Amino acid sequence: MSLNGIIFGSSQLVNPLYLKDLGLNSAIIGFLLTGQMLIGSMLSITLSIFGDAYGRKKFAILSRAISITGLFILFLGIPFGILMSTLMGGGGLIGALMAEKSRDLDKNLSIAYSSSTFLSILGALLPIFISLRYIILINLFIVTLAAILLLFVKEEYKGMGKIDIRLKSINKVAKLSVGSFIGLGAGLILPIMSLWFYLRFNVSAQQMSPVFAISDASLAITTLFSPKLSKIFGRVKAIVYTHILGIILLILLPLVNSYYLATLIFVLRNTAMNMTGPLFSSFILNLIPKEERARGQSLINLIDSIPRSFGPSIGGYLFYLGRLDIPFFITSCLYSIATLGFYLFFKDVR
Repeated sequence: MSLNGIIFGSSQLVNPLYLKDLGLNSAIIGFLLTGQMLIGSMLSITLSIFGDAYGRKKFAILSRAISITGLFILFLGIPFGILMSTLMGGGGLIGALMAEKSRDLDKNLSIAYSSSTFLSILGALLPIFISLRYIILINLFIVTLAAILLLFVKEEYKGMGKIDIRLKSINKVAKLSVGSFIGLGAGLILPIMSLWFYLRFNVSAQQMSPVFAISDASLAITTLFSPKLSKIFGRVKAIVYTHILGIILLILLPLVNSYYLATLIFVLRNTAMNMTGPLFSSFILNLIPKEERARGQSLINLIDSIPRSFGPSIGGYLFYLGRLDIPFFITSCLYSIATLGFYLFFKDVR
């Protein structure tokens, strides 16, 4: 899981700009990123169904093999490779494998998230030294290494022996579908955030690279304190409070005219909005029975990813029209709805 941090750190900066270097406009880039997330979410839930039935490790490895193929095609300069390069995280399969090994899930997920985010700093710094195309090649090697390392993981869970798409925890999963508003909102801007900085302030990947690295470093450090927030406020309130702060900062971001002030707000917003990510993952895994964890988490990811996948198309088209502010305001409204809904549904859950 942690190795993927290098890929996530580089991809959020590199992929939109690499596609632009291949001659695509903002609207087409948005459509391709939409396809990437939509295909990835559908494959993720499919592999998770098989993982719950027959064991998760082999299908987590398969997900990485698909990503390896996509990254190789993308390295060759074929934009459509991006459509296959979305499963390096393994969907709910890796989360289920971790839950099997963990006694203190909050703590272990916080360490895993923090380690991954620290490594994403390295990924975010790569454009300073290496061309965008060869960063794609580096990511390919990292996914390959992650797949090899998975071979050495001992899995105790052997599966139910049959495919079952039913979920006893479906009512809980349905309530968590309020997160689809966050998915759509995040999709509007986050996959094309580097493109927004380029269009708004005319800065290069090399100039943006330290900003994304600092953002990842800040998140990596604060993530370690999320279990402490959980003990003080409880999981639900800790998530809600940090999200409210992130929403306020998101509204401010498109209103500033200074690149340096915008980068400061960007770093603070990313930290506030995502530092309780381990708490949310732990919250989900504790709600869902062991034999349903891969399917349940992947279904929640699917509910988030389908609206998220359409976000880049909408955001990219608005950028193409020169409306660089509207996606931020739409996202703020959607985040607010999701945060309020999450609190109302789960405020009494401990």
